Amino acid sequence: MEEVKKPRVKIEKSNPSLQRIESRCINCGMCMQTCENIVGLDHTNEKENHPLCINCGQCIMNCPVGALCTKYDYKKVLNILNDTDKLVSVSLAPAVRVALGAEFGLEDGTNLEKYIPDLLRKLGFDYVFDITFGADVTIMEEASELVNRLTSKEKLPMFTSCCPSWVKYASMFHKELVPNLSTAKSPIGMQSTLIKTYFKEMNEIDKDIISVVIAPCTAKKYEIENTDTDYILTTSEFAMMLRECEIDTDNLKESEFDKLLSRGSKSGLMFGRSGGVMESALNYAYFLMTGKNPKEGMFHMDIDNPITTKTYKIGNKNIDIAVVYGMKNLEELLKEKDNYDFIEVMNCPLGCVGGGGQPLIPIQKLDESRKERLNSLNSDANEILYCYQNPEIIDLYKSYIGKPLNDKAHKLLHTNYNNLPKK
Repeated sequence: MEEVKKPRVKIEKSNPSLQRIESRCINCGMCMQTCENIVGLDHTNEKENHPLCINCGQCIMNCPVGALCTKYDYKKVLNILNDTDKLVSVSLAPAVRVALGAEFGLEDGTNLEKYIPDLLRKLGFDYVFDITFGADVTIMEEASELVNRLTSKEKLPMFTSCCPSWVKYASMFHKELVPNLSTAKSPIGMQSTLIKTYFKEMNEIDKDIISVVIAPCTAKKYEIENTDTDYILTTSEFAMMLRECEIDTDNLKESEFDKLLSRGSKSGLMFGRSGGVMESALNYAYFLMTGKNPKEGMFHMDIDNPITTKTYKIGNKNIDIAVVYGMKNLEELLKEKDNYDFIEVMNCPLGCVGGGGQPLIPIQKLDESRKERLNSLNSDANEILYCYQNPEIIDLYKSYIGKPLNDKAHKLLHTNYNNLPKK
């Protein structure tokens, strides 16, 4: 009987995020079903020489035979680490710390934050940072931008800009919304820029610094084309590095991130889950608009559905917000977009905890696994609640940036979206 081949997603060789191992592919069509039904891309009129892809990697997570995988860059990083003439920094994204344990037999959701810095130093990285610092900077800029737009009533609703799959989707299918994106760089973009400017200058470092980031996201490999980040490694790649270098993961030792760009606030950690960017931004917006600290959990949202909407009163103003994940769900929300002031968009289920670069687990356990990771981030006990209370963020603005949205902030910490792809 002739083999029946079902439609599958096309992957260009130049795709920086994904690749297919042809010998493993069984032509089951699950990748196309995932892309169309879960992610929400319509491949009906796709051009043969220009496949549609927003680099999210959800097809990887749902491939039953492992034919789809991340485009690996970890060997390049290992080669650089063996070059003693180069200084190499590494920054850890929030959702990685609650997912890496699944690669080594630990319960999904186990938070390895205190142990990962030691593992990274054993691999040979010169500086080990936490991306939650960059997330705090993103909120300093993005919340300030939101308050300005609410005051001027221009470019509303404002959309978050942290998810590269969403930003690429907007440029391909909703060019009219690009001006509504926050111009603040994503936390990874913030972090790499500050490593190569602020950190380097404050420490009087003469050598160039290579910026590596470990992220749960395959789309970040696409995003770095327009940032100061040199390499993105996914959570699964990080695990490969540890195994290949025979790093002992059974006897973990506690260790801290390096200072000046060390651990951020609890708000920064929340970026790893859907609703976290919204909550963090509203916390700082509340402080800017009222001069008072918000009560902890004041803007917390239980993300029980792909679309969550609420109205909050801050001072004498009502702010209508929406949180959505998945481009298919976004399309439904966009029908009513003018009803909102601020919209958080992420592509992956429950946000970055469900990223396409996370550990491969049985497909039937994906939902449960994502929830465990999300709950782990929510339960983090960080005594610094908000970005503007973080002593290192205070020092950054006092000694280097000045104020959010000033000329220096716009030059270093914002983007203009001039290089976005078109459909």
